[in-house]
Amino acid sequence: MQTLNLEQLKAATLAGGVTGITLRGDGAAFVVQVHTQRGEAIMVTSRQQPRRFADPRKALHVLRGTGWQEFRIDTVQWRPEELALEKRARPDRSTALKAAHEAAQLDADYDRWFRAKVQASIDGLKDGTNRVYTADEWKTVRADMLARIKARRVSTTV
Repeated sequence: MQTLNLEQLKAATLAGGVTGITLRGDGAAFVVQVHTQRGEAIMVTSRQQPRRFADPRKALHVLRGTGWQEFRIDTVQWRPEELALEKRARPDRSTALKAAHEAAQLDADYDRWFRAKVQASIDGLKDGTNRVYTADEWKTVRADMLARIKARRVSTTV
């Protein structure tokens, strides 16, 4: 049986090579069976595995994006009660999602800290507790900082 990924399905549809589409029940999910002028094909993922849709509404949404408005639905082999049996644990995704949540939390913590520092500086300028440097004073402070940075670079390369 032939296989088509989503982009190939879009191209075949635009070229007029697709004559119909059937959402075919396969266990607890649906697969997309494509009827072409050259025979039958099945929609696959980028890893060349059949693209399985647990929710037929999602399949219809994806297929509408290819230009199709009418579909045949075959539920002979659809067994929604098997959904729990088909669910696979994905420890790799779990680890990746936990890392993403931790990174997002760290970003949020840093953002709160940074905003608090900026607000404290603004408040200090308003109430006079923070001093505003003149242009000449700032030149001196900047030159001192640059000299310390250069001194550190020299001491670490020696």
